Amino acid sequence: MYVTDQPEFLNAACKISTPLSPQELLKIIKRIEADQGRILENVPRNGPRPIDIDILLYNSEIIRQDNLTIPHIGILERQFVLDPLIDVARKTIHPETRTPIEALLADLKQKTSSSTQTTSTGGVRKTHLIRGLGCRTLDLSSRTHLMSIINCTPDSFSDGGASFAVEDAVRNSLEHVSAGADILDIGGMSTRPGATEVSVETEIGRTVPVIRELRERHHLDCHISIDTFRAATAEAAVGAGATIVNDVSGGEADEAMLATVARLDVPYVLMHMRGNPRTMSQLTSYQDGDVVAGVRRELAVKVQRALCAGIKRWNLIIDPGFGFAKDLAGNCQLLDSLNSLQGVSSSEDQDCLQGFPILVGLSRKQFLAKLLTLPPPGSTTTTTPPPPLPPPDQRLVPTIVASTIAIRNGAHLIRAHDTKIIKEVINTVDGIRSFNSS
Repeated sequence: MYVTDQPEFLNAACKISTPLSPQELLKIIKRIEADQGRILENVPRNGPRPIDIDILLYNSEIIRQDNLTIPHIGILERQFVLDPLIDVARKTIHPETRTPIEALLADLKQKTSSSTQTTSTGGVRKTHLIRGLGCRTLDLSSRTHLMSIINCTPDSFSDGGASFAVEDAVRNSLEHVSAGADILDIGGMSTRPGATEVSVETEIGRTVPVIRELRERHHLDCHISIDTFRAATAEAAVGAGATIVNDVSGGEADEAMLATVARLDVPYVLMHMRGNPRTMSQLTSYQDGDVVAGVRRELAVKVQRALCAGIKRWNLIIDPGFGFAKDLAGNCQLLDSLNSLQGVSSSEDQDCLQGFPILVGLSRKQFLAKLLTLPPPGSTTTTTPPPPLPPPDQRLVPTIVASTIAIRNGAHLIRAHDTKIIKEVINTVDGIRSFNSS
């Protein structure tokens, strides 16, 4: 029996390497529990406690001793154990049942859904927190969050020059926060197709003064993301008060980026892109025309590299990279099938995308403008030459529609220019969805 009348608690699973034997490891664990205030006397079994550390598995060993049972007896009946365990050991075989962990979880969920009895499996909710010194904590599992764009550049495709001066960038940032931004994404170099790179010094000079002004003068408690693929810029920005690094290259443009982010220990948005802003438009072909599978496969490689570099799993956010090395059809397929991006595949490596929050950047993208110029489906008429594309500031309606689809298909974060309106979109979609989940 389980004590159900207790506050919510957090569960996590860790995969570790240790030279200790199971009994030696158990002694260390008990010492940690005692140091953290766990008291064994007069506490109901399976009831609330300040901390509880269990050895779930130890390689493939089966241990039956007076004070230690491995595999842990609770694995087979506790969803709050299996759910976090699947993040680090999805394909691991349970030594006694000879069943993969993912199958054990699926079986338990099926039994629970068909049973009217109260079990230990109800009420499990995955939580993904974004924390930063002096910033309010964001729980990406609670609602859809909004990342507002602040381009401190003269040449960004949509709003170049609007926040080029420090005072303009600061004023615009504060307006975005007032309109509902959860995160400000501050960038100092355009990554639009064909954009020319600027020096690291220029990029830092455009962004760091803005971040410092927001933190030191305005005492802003909103999260600030630095939009850069350069390690030096990321480090300077975090030093000035940024709490997130948003890297369009996913760690490929600067070999020092992953190690730098790991050392800084901040959340990292890892985006899918091929090539660079000058070449990506020629790299839109995917195996068998399956953009989702291609993005999943290539993102999985980047995620593994990030984890191997020491970036903590809970600090990773993935971005499929709309408009980056995708043509019109590819962008549309990816958006329409976004909920399968994390889908279980035949490859264990690709399953590593499971559980990561998804950020999407659709705002004012060119592929949305192209959709507005297409003839209606089934139409036999064509326009020659094709009509001109609407300029970026006239792409709000398709941005709203695309953002709505993305949220419905599993996006946790929406990156946008039009903060007030997209915030209303998010609140509307989340509000409708809440009635279906209540």
